[in-house]
Amino acid sequence: MSKTNVESDNNASLPLFLAGHSRINTGEVEYMTPSFALIGLTNFGERPVSLTRLAEVLRLPVSEAKALVWVFRKLGWPPGTRVEHGLVTVNPELDTLAPRRQLQIGDRRFGVTGCAPDVFLYAPLVRPSLQLEETCPATGTPIRVVFTPRGVETVDPSDAVLPVPDPQVIDQIVDMGADCNTNEPGGLCSQTPLYSSAEAAHGWLADHPGGRVFQVREAWDLSFYRDWRDRMSVLLDLDETR
Repeated sequence: MSKTNVESDNNASLPLFLAGHSRINTGEVEYMTPSFALIGLTNFGERPVSLTRLAEVLRLPVSEAKALVWVFRKLGWPPGTRVEHGLVTVNPELDTLAPRRQLQIGDRRFGVTGCAPDVFLYAPLVRPSLQLEETCPATGTPIRVVFTPRGVETVDPSDAVLPVPDPQVIDQIVDMGADCNTNEPGGLCSQTPLYSSAEAAHGWLADHPGGRVFQVREAWDLSFYRDWRDRMSVLLDLDETR
């Protein structure tokens, strides 16, 4: 894959691929905005957020926001979601599944499950930075990435790639009434880790027709991730120093 801007790819299917993910990331999949908003508001579990504030951000009645929190708790995402006495908390250390990756935010370090594309949704919402460590399932190579609100600060190895499924596959899962964010074995999330290189991801591409891989720095600049960051920054009233 070329190391130039991936959106200059002359493959005619790429614009459709990007448009499909743009539509998904603007909220047509119901869990997207609310669950990641909760991660941003709590700084991934650093502090509680009032149910009233969550409802205000989501433009929902408090009763509906509370119902969503119970859905998050059932799904296990965000991990360790609880509501008590009008406060919503997130505690990733309560994740009952074996962690795929280790995250560090400030002086907190914890393991999480979930798919690699989701990292690019919540990394820009936490402060001051998010450090990620995981192991390439194909080569056993350690992968380390540091995200800040501005972008990818470091990535090692530099050729590490993000696999992104065909948006039509996500549509099919949602149309069947299933949760595309499931971490259960065989679920889409469990099948989408980071890889140390495009070569290492050849097996993933063979098993996921219509999927694509992007180098980590390139992935950050994909149009659907840029639009997501802009929208969530306004929604959560985030700035780069908080």
